[in-house]
Amino acid sequence: MRLPIFIITGLMLIIPCLAGAYDVLVVLDQRSPTYDTILQGFRSARTFKERIVVMQDNAENDLTRIIREDHPVLVLAIGGRALLEARKLSQIPVVSVFSYAIQQTGQPTNMVQIKMFVPAERFAAVFRTLGAKRVGTVLTPMSSGFAAEATEAFHKTGIRLVVREAMKPGNVPKQLETLKSSVDALWLLPDPAIVTCESVDAFALFSLQHRIPWISFSDAHLKKGAVAAFCIDTFDLGRQAAETVASIMTGTITANLEDTNPRNPKLRFNRSVLEHLGLPVDKFRQPGENAVE
Repeated sequence: MRLPIFIITGLMLIIPCLAGAYDVLVVLDQRSPTYDTILQGFRSARTFKERIVVMQDNAENDLTRIIREDHPVLVLAIGGRALLEARKLSQIPVVSVFSYAIQQTGQPTNMVQIKMFVPAERFAAVFRTLGAKRVGTVLTPMSSGFAAEATEAFHKTGIRLVVREAMKPGNVPKQLETLKSSVDALWLLPDPAIVTCESVDAFALFSLQHRIPWISFSDAHLKKGAVAAFCIDTFDLGRQAAETVASIMTGTITANLEDTNPRNPKLRFNRSVLEHLGLPVDKFRQPGENAVE
């Protein structure tokens, strides 16, 4: 049966409206409990109409096409891969969350980040508590901008940051060996080009062999032998993202917003490793810090 022309015309008008019947295009790296927690925090703070695209489900997701067809107000990019894809967008505000992104330079003016990484000053304070004077790390050349900023932050606390460069994860053990007589502590940073399970294991083995403590960007590495790390509240990261999205929704220009750091990160430390290395456990018992492993 042929539909009357006025019904066909009506459907043609309605379908584009349905496609654009949401405000926030949420782009996820993958499906995981951590991402679920971020979204729970996001939804607990504000209520937005949203559409979710998971990069893991379809590698061919074309964000530019989706935005052109759906006309969302902005993009919420959750995760490192989502951030890389969202950086290609220039005509729509982007809020990025749950990405360390220390390699990123020249951030677009349409993007604002809820950072996952605790500022270098906080790490420098922990190393100072350990009594470290020379702290080593391994980074790719792409992270040179961050290395310069961190070097200055450490210098202000009287600590020298010694940086070695590696082009790929397989180079990490060799670069660590060049540090064994030059440093009294190690700092594992979230450089995505070289941080793998193998390079984390290299830090752990080097620490064990040479009795040099290491501090990581992730509290998951405490089980690997890191003496300390900061724990980030992922639920609250979602809330921070919602607050930033709401600000943009009410007219704030993205270029006028500053990137924000995670609120109230908690220092966690590994009691057994500290004791094994003869380091002072009691010095970590400070107000606002938590859990002894």
